[in-house]
Amino acid sequence: MSASLPSRRLRSAGALGALALATTLLLGGCGGDQPPAPDATPPVSAADRLVATGLEQIDAGDLDTARDTFTAVLDLDPANAWAHYNLGYLAQGDADVATAVDEYHRALAADPELAPALYNLAILTEDADLEASVDLYRRVLEVKPGDAATHLRLGYALRHLGHEAEARELLARGIELDPALKDAPAPTYAR
Repeated sequence: MSASLPSRRLRSAGALGALALATTLLLGGCGGDQPPAPDATPPVSAADRLVATGLEQIDAGDLDTARDTFTAVLDLDPANAWAHYNLGYLAQGDADVATAVDEYHRALAADPELAPALYNLAILTEDADLEASVDLYRRVLEVKPGDAATHLRLGYALRHLGHEAEARELLARGIELDPALKDAPAPTYAR
């Protein structure tokens, strides 16, 4: 149950915007006697442009081309967290769990706080190791404390593990953050 394509695309686009802002802040403090002009924007790298193209290809339903595009990103930038994340996302959609898990781990090696990779990895980990999944959901909430879906998934996992009081709090908070989740079914677990 990964994020929908439009919402995931918005998060990815937001991350690119955050990357641009971070680059501006970093470069603004590194040398040069004059601050950049107010309307100056940092250049977008070829890898970032390709990530954006890959997201457009996913939205258009051209998944094979998107996969090739994200692979091309890695040729330019082997540690590009968003390329690895999106390759994992595509593999997860193809039910290729081993590849998805590997790509999410690679994304997290590049960016340990990449919340979508943490969340999707947690989902894929639930059946094999629910306690490890709980740890991943907790990491998502450290990075993104207002993520309603994570509160819900963590609550359901903790309920399954017998931690009812904490589970109730998390489930209530998730529904408070997104009332549409009120009727979301609880996941089933292998154990």
